[in-house]
Amino acid sequence: MKRKRIIVEDGVYHLMSRCCLGSHLLKDEEKEVFIRMMRRQAAFCGVDLLAYSIMSNHFHILAHVRHEKPQTDEEILRRFRLLHEGSRISPYSITPDALEEILEQNDDKAQRVREALLARMGDVSVFMRELKQRFSIWYNHQNGNRGTLWMDRFKSLVVEPSLHAMATVAAYIDLNAVRAEQVDDPADYRFCSYAAAMGGKASAMEGYRLIYGGSSFTEAIAAYRLCLFGKGAKPKGEQDKDRGVIPAEKLDEVIRTGGKVEMSELLRRRVRYFSDGMAIGSRLFLKEIYEENRDCFPESRKARFASMKGADWGGLQVVRDLKVNLFG
Repeated sequence: MKRKRIIVEDGVYHLMSRCCLGSHLLKDEEKEVFIRMMRRQAAFCGVDLLAYSIMSNHFHILAHVRHEKPQTDEEILRRFRLLHEGSRISPYSITPDALEEILEQNDDKAQRVREALLARMGDVSVFMRELKQRFSIWYNHQNGNRGTLWMDRFKSLVVEPSLHAMATVAAYIDLNAVRAEQVDDPADYRFCSYAAAMGGKASAMEGYRLIYGGSSFTEAIAAYRLCLFGKGAKPKGEQDKDRGVIPAEKLDEVIRTGGKVEMSELLRRRVRYFSDGMAIGSRLFLKEIYEENRDCFPESRKARFASMKGADWGGLQVVRDLKVNLFG
């Protein structure tokens, strides 16, 4: 049975979705288009993109979904124009110019349109649904396809809006291409936020500034590199020359026997805490999530707040104690 999705006001989420049957459908052009659509959809919905990684058969997004809605027609129109900027508008959809005329009338029709647009903002489910739908329409038109592109639902993990929790999840997201053995340094994978930020993309740089509480990008990225690369703050290929990396077999043995390794080592493995949990953060944060969302938890068992295994995660815990296959 599908579990109910936890929704929090002004929430931070790790969002994931996979192509149907795990098919590798997203080539370089598709990834570039997806990123552009993602940014436009985020601007319309009121979503801050903190980190992302677009792979050939799935994607990850760390997003802060702002609950506050626009207070003026000018802001509604500005967001609507951003959504459609550079894209072809369906003949069945309203154009930004037509919307401006409707809102200027300020009659009953204008109010209905206004309310409909506001209902699409500040909602994580709307953000993901419309992003996936819009990209599917483009993809199918481009490739002469029919049918669905994505698996039926997206996954979401509520993330505590603390520096440590957000930076750790962001690092896990940015290291996707490293885990897939496509690159040694995520800066070399241009379809992730870290590469975009290191390349000078202002919107990507802003994501890390937000994670680090508005620090300068230079300060934020210096601290973030410690999450990505550990004490050496260098890509693993360079670190190997200095101090060797734990072989996969040895890492498995350490984890199996209850030992701990450096967090940056474990982030290079598939960690189910980040994909199959319900929420991640401090114990106090998780208790608050549970109290406010009791109906999302099965009555047959109590919510379990589990300390994360395998490394020193800095006090992070998860809701749902995942017993098997924690690390892939």
